Amino acid sequence: MLTHDTQRAIRISLWIVAAALSLSRFFWLAADFPNYSPWMIDPAKFTDEGWWANAAVMHSLVGHWHTAGDYNPATALPVWPLLLGALFHFSGVSIVAARAFSVVFSLATLAVIHALVRRYAESPIVAQAAVVLMAASPFAFVFSRLAILDTLVVFEFCLMLLVASRAASSGKQRIWSLVALALLTTAALLTKTTVAVLIPAVMWIAFRALAGSCSVRSGWRALFEAFLAVAVAPLALVKLWVLFVSWLGYGADYAYFFNVNAMPDIDPAQTLHWLSDLARNGFWIDRLLYPVALAILLVSLVLRRRLWRNPLFTASWLALAGAAAFVFSRQDDYAPRYFLVMLVPIVFIVVLAFDDALRSSRSWAGILAAVMAIAVIFNSVAIGNFLSHRTYQLYGAAQDIAAQVRADRNRSQLVFGVSAAEVGLIAGLPSINGAYGIDEMAAKVAHYKPGWYLAWNDEIDHDAIAGHTIVPVASYKIFDDDGRTTLTLYKLQ
Repeated sequence: MLTHDTQRAIRISLWIVAAALSLSRFFWLAADFPNYSPWMIDPAKFTDEGWWANAAVMHSLVGHWHTAGDYNPATALPVWPLLLGALFHFSGVSIVAARAFSVVFSLATLAVIHALVRRYAESPIVAQAAVVLMAASPFAFVFSRLAILDTLVVFEFCLMLLVASRAASSGKQRIWSLVALALLTTAALLTKTTVAVLIPAVMWIAFRALAGSCSVRSGWRALFEAFLAVAVAPLALVKLWVLFVSWLGYGADYAYFFNVNAMPDIDPAQTLHWLSDLARNGFWIDRLLYPVALAILLVSLVLRRRLWRNPLFTASWLALAGAAAFVFSRQDDYAPRYFLVMLVPIVFIVVLAFDDALRSSRSWAGILAAVMAIAVIFNSVAIGNFLSHRTYQLYGAAQDIAAQVRADRNRSQLVFGVSAAEVGLIAGLPSINGAYGIDEMAAKVAHYKPGWYLAWNDEIDHDAIAGHTIVPVASYKIFDDDGRTTLTLYKLQ
């Protein structure tokens, strides 16, 4: 048994490690997404930051959020653009500010995780272990340093679980907890629609908090209240948003967003292949904690079934099942960031198993403690490697592109291309999307008359620029992805 002083020293050490790892996320935010990482195929590193921020960028630069005929995802998912718009009001258009904002949410997630695990674990050190594991995750590290939706979604999911866990209060406090949960769930759905796959996990926590040790009749009432707060009310509020968007005249943009992001058809003959692919890519989450969580699942089904009496343990598996079902439904049309929301449930599973072992089996607790320590050490080394081998090719290219564009005062500063919004976010340039839009690309080019065109690896959309001449200005070697190694700037005339 550890002495009080030893336990205190361990807790202080854990807080120091967590603080150091957390603060490291703010370092060198202008650096590119790390090359040759396990997540190198994710297109978010050259498109998504710009796409999700473009409404806020355009509002800051030209005074309006909506670009007619272009890709306007803010009509369907307004929360992140609105937050960035408020940020840019004070900071100006800045990718460093946007990324720092994302990091702030990732660190706020750690605080929520600590509060949540403290509610469902008996040992205080277990909550600290959860925070350290999350802070040390290289997966969370690299994606929290991108200004994309997924980090905010993870924060909202954890906050939904925490608010749901507090729904057991009586009287007005109970009502306000359910109202807060409904509003938070609505905000999450308007941040990213895939939050829907996490709703069963949140509903389970809410139901268990509301039901407690009530009678069967009261249990049915608790189920109804949980369903009303987590499903019915948020869906009604989202519907009101849809009606509001349509009333503003942006209904076509809203419908287009869901058309281009529709689920692909599932080929039953490829089921085993995609399941195998899904299981293998789970190692993107964490190379050690992921297989350990699967081992805990087997152990909990055979030897330690009492783990399932912990609402957070069960909710974690519901969240993993929902997220895995979504990734499977995408077939081969998915990216590593889709797995990010699975990290938190996996951490919960490991630390809750550790909490259970502390009370029942020293050997089992020792094994899990060693696993967590090894994971923190190796993951911290990976984070240090990312920071020490940082590159600035995309950031530098965007700054040079902006200098070229602004130097030619007789030409429109509007930039067209797949990564035009990304460059626009980095360098403060207006852009139109070269991949999506309600109007045909050629129609958009003819209407907006951009002065510049960006293409990767000379993959030029000749239909879009038909009737125009392109003159190469500069090329930039940037990423490790074979399809996105060289970005070329053209004058469009």
